[in-house]
Amino acid sequence: MREVAVVPGAKAAVAALIHAARRVGVITPHWQGYVVAAKLFGKGVKFLEAKPEARWLPRFGSLGDADTLIVNYPNNPTGAVLTEPALKELLDVAEDRGITLVSDETYRDIVFEGDPLVMIDRRLEKTVSIYSFSKTFSLPGLRVGYVVGDPELIDVVAKFVAATYTSVPVFAQLAALKALEVRGEVVKFVKDEYFRRAKAFCNALSRKRFDFIEPRGAIYVFVKIRTGVDGVELARRLLREGVAVFPGAAFGERFRDYVRVSLTAPEDVLARVAKLMEEVAEP
Repeated sequence: MREVAVVPGAKAAVAALIHAARRVGVITPHWQGYVVAAKLFGKGVKFLEAKPEARWLPRFGSLGDADTLIVNYPNNPTGAVLTEPALKELLDVAEDRGITLVSDETYRDIVFEGDPLVMIDRRLEKTVSIYSFSKTFSLPGLRVGYVVGDPELIDVVAKFVAATYTSVPVFAQLAALKALEVRGEVVKFVKDEYFRRAKAFCNALSRKRFDFIEPRGAIYVFVKIRTGVDGVELARRLLREGVAVFPGAAFGERFRDYVRVSLTAPEDVLARVAKLMEEVAEP
């Protein structure tokens, strides 16, 4: 099929399409891999700022002269999910300006309410949806993913992979096929599990010392520290207690007073981590 390509991890497909772009739009806070690839390939970057008061959704009209926009919903690090009005605005802007949409749907299956976003269901021309086996199936070591969409963009990805990685190993593809066979039951379990974990953590986290928007999907909570301690220092303090979180500065310089908490531990552990965060966040 000309509309599908198997790739050595979703990151390879994203990199291929950044390589083919002139100027890339990135919604911030953002996964650093997008910017690292753009800088490596000498591409300009236009940041679209998302704010917590808008539930971490940007105004897509501020895209400027970017010819390619990377969207990632459910979002890493915020857990935001694209609403229908925001999606309509995005599609209108993309259509008016002829923008290529690169939809990183790594967390597609982990949506707590409503239907998951599949961008190519809403727009096929100049659009791709990119998928990974790393999150829903917890198979990051396989380095396998796939991309679906506009045949011209799929051809760009296929040529990039052929020129760099050659191909995805057969054993990884066979494991991925097996994962897809059991996808239905796995998705329900994973979605429900992360929802419970998000609730347990957010319910235990102090609103006096932290600000946060409860995630609507993905596997993270993006937490603002209100005590004056920055994210790097809080991460260091937690690490001394045997807990690892990611400093917010990794997702953009203006998020230095944030940390990203991954919901990759049981509910009781996450509740204890929330209490520990409160203790170590003292100035």
